[in-house]
Amino acid sequence: MLRGMLGVLRRNPRYRLLWAAQAISMTGDWLNRVAILALLSSLGGVEEAGRVGLLFGVELFVRMMPTVFLGGLAGAVADRLSRRALMIGSDLIRAGGVLGYLLVDEPSEIPLLYLLLILQMGLGIFFQAARSAAIPATVDPADLGRAYELAAVTWSVILCVGALLGGLLAEVIGINGVFLCDAATYLVSASLLARLHLPAHEKAAEPFRWKEVLLFQDLARGVRHARERGVVWAILAKTFWGPAGGYLVLLPILASRHVEVEGDAAALAWYTSLYYAARGIGTGLGPVLVRRIWGTSDRTYRTQIAGGFGVAAVAYAILPSLPGLAGSLACVVVAHMGGSAIWVGSTTLWQTHVRESYRGRIFSAEFAGMTASFALAGLLAGLAYDRIGEWQLVIYAISASVLLAALCWMFGGRHEFRATLRSSESE
Repeated sequence: MLRGMLGVLRRNPRYRLLWAAQAISMTGDWLNRVAILALLSSLGGVEEAGRVGLLFGVELFVRMMPTVFLGGLAGAVADRLSRRALMIGSDLIRAGGVLGYLLVDEPSEIPLLYLLLILQMGLGIFFQAARSAAIPATVDPADLGRAYELAAVTWSVILCVGALLGGLLAEVIGINGVFLCDAATYLVSASLLARLHLPAHEKAAEPFRWKEVLLFQDLARGVRHARERGVVWAILAKTFWGPAGGYLVLLPILASRHVEVEGDAAALAWYTSLYYAARGIGTGLGPVLVRRIWGTSDRTYRTQIAGGFGVAAVAYAILPSLPGLAGSLACVVVAHMGGSAIWVGSTTLWQTHVRESYRGRIFSAEFAGMTASFALAGLLAGLAYDRIGEWQLVIYAISASVLLAALCWMFGGRHEFRATLRSSESE
């Protein structure tokens, strides 16, 4: 399986450059994630707020929400302008923005940190919309499924490695040193993309109009096209996966259980990095195993999406009953194997059915729905933890929500799935 994914890199040199740029910039992103959590702790944000759940919930909310408001614009731009130029520009501006974190050195400047995070994440959606829409133009059609699997595995491996490096570097070179490393990764990514030559893609037939973008009318065209192709519910899978955003807020809370000295930012960064690394291992193993178990077809993609919901919910529900760090990390690994099954299955399913000129807008619509649901779920989970004070009860509530969302997704999309399956089998 791994040999097959590596073969995609050997056979497709343009995808190789795109993949390398993604891997390098993402490494910096995960260094950045751990450093920000450690910085919030070191500035005394937890102690002053007195609400650790709310603090981490706001961080996730701020990290996710720019996608909701900028997703439509990013998709429209990615379908009309040079995707290569869009990715390079996003990298360069983010490199400068990350350096702004160096200015944050006291509790009163935490709002500045959140503003810089909004800038970084907002630019990131332009990069991701252009990158996702460009992938089909960089690989042979027969390699498309494996290319998306490789992208998902890369995300997972980088999450694991980047999180661990973030925890280690925070102790060795300090938090500011980690931010400098993050800025450098964006510059390296931009230099690789400068060597990438993409063929001219099919432009959107409709002219660009700000009013239509701001009112999400342009995005709606992409959704209508998805409905015509029978893949709306495939696109909605990640939105229904949104309750899992609560799990992400709980990861640093789970990590704090292992910190012996209260307020030890370096220790919190290290244990948080372990939980994020476990998440990365799970999302890396997921795509490899689901292809081996279920194969690749419209029918099996739906099966792996539904199975992914169940695996994640059950694994996290078991976590409170397992003692020690190792048991907790094992549950996180298994849970996010399920999450990656949802991600890869839904993405491959809709990408194989839509026209190229709509991919940027459909990706943005999908990502906006997912991030909105993740952000809201994370904020509610943080508030629930502060209110209840028992992380175990919060985990049970989130797992129940994930299972309920899975049932709603399966029931809501049953007619569309049947129609798409009949169409695929007749071709």
